[in-house]
Amino acid sequence: MNSVLKTASFLAFVLLVTEVNAESAIDTASTLFEQAASSPTVPGISVAIADEHGVLWARGFGYSDLENRVPMSEKTRLRIGSVAKVLTAAGLMRLYEQGKIDLQADVRSLVPSWPVRHATINLAQLTSHTSGIRHYEGAEFMSNVVYESGEQGLTIFKNDELLFTPGSELSYSTYAWTLISVVMEKAERQAGGQRDFRQIMQQEVFTPLGMTGTVFDDGAPLIEHRHRPYTVSGDTLHNAPAVNASYKYAGGGFLSTPSDVVSFAVAHTDSGYLQADTLKMMMTPPQLDDGTKGRYGIGWAVGFDNYIQRASENMEENAEYINIMQSHPNSVMHGGGSVGGITMMILCLEHKRAVAVVKNVDGDQSVNVMQLALKTLDLFQQ
Repeated sequence: MNSVLKTASFLAFVLLVTEVNAESAIDTASTLFEQAASSPTVPGISVAIADEHGVLWARGFGYSDLENRVPMSEKTRLRIGSVAKVLTAAGLMRLYEQGKIDLQADVRSLVPSWPVRHATINLAQLTSHTSGIRHYEGAEFMSNVVYESGEQGLTIFKNDELLFTPGSELSYSTYAWTLISVVMEKAERQAGGQRDFRQIMQQEVFTPLGMTGTVFDDGAPLIEHRHRPYTVSGDTLHNAPAVNASYKYAGGGFLSTPSDVVSFAVAHTDSGYLQADTLKMMMTPPQLDDGTKGRYGIGWAVGFDNYIQRASENMEENAEYINIMQSHPNSVMHGGGSVGGITMMILCLEHKRAVAVVKNVDGDQSVNVMQLALKTLDLFQQ
């Protein structure tokens, strides 16, 4: 057999093995998600995994609308919660690359309505959860109030004391991202543009990355393939209460599909959509004033250290998941909790592979989307 035939035969063998492995991974993952969707407190669940060549597998299980028996599908648009923060981070950094944003500037230089009595906060601190701006209080997470603009949404928290001096500590804040969205609008207009936050996100993120399944989570418009949200109280499944995301679009107010989420994530593995230096900056947590390192870069949670530490509290039960996390050390991620939805998205930078898992229910303890995401990532790595 000549060298050409040998090479062709070898490539055919590799292709066959790859196809067999992919089919095996899909079969195993399908069984895993069918079991998850069989839980009486999980109406439906959706998953997608992608690599640099595109979406490898996407499928819905159970129901998008349980009462009307509408199946969950790969087209179902679900609440992705705080995964919105990394989408917004991409829009922010597109403006940064256009020279419209200074990550080190005092936010008051663009948002004069931000109280003078607060210590100086810059954009880098807002994006890494080191600003000192508080998170939700009381029933704010359940808000059904319509806010006409991001700046109007600032009235919820802007007069409250900062939790600490910006840059000195870490404290997760969705409200910081409401301020980021206002900064983005102001920066755009200072540069002579007229785009608002919605237009920036559409033109800088959704359209360039082909995210046709991603929209703002508005209650009034008819949105094709929108899921019905559910919540668990005790052991009983209920329709989730109506909420309005207008006060937190940037930090938790999008509907999307897992396919869109993983395609978005994989676009952050190589320069192209964003520049290499920008990507490195986004995936690098800042050093806090005491010398310790933060957990978040620009939007993205960096590394599994925090998850491994928590999982190690029950080593016997979580050994499998700890092993998977340790085998993908160069990973970034974000989870998302919504009224009527829980999401987990993981991007392994080394293997250029991303997974997203979303269920259309909150309060459910029977199915852990983080564990499902890890298992799926591991199955398609084998």
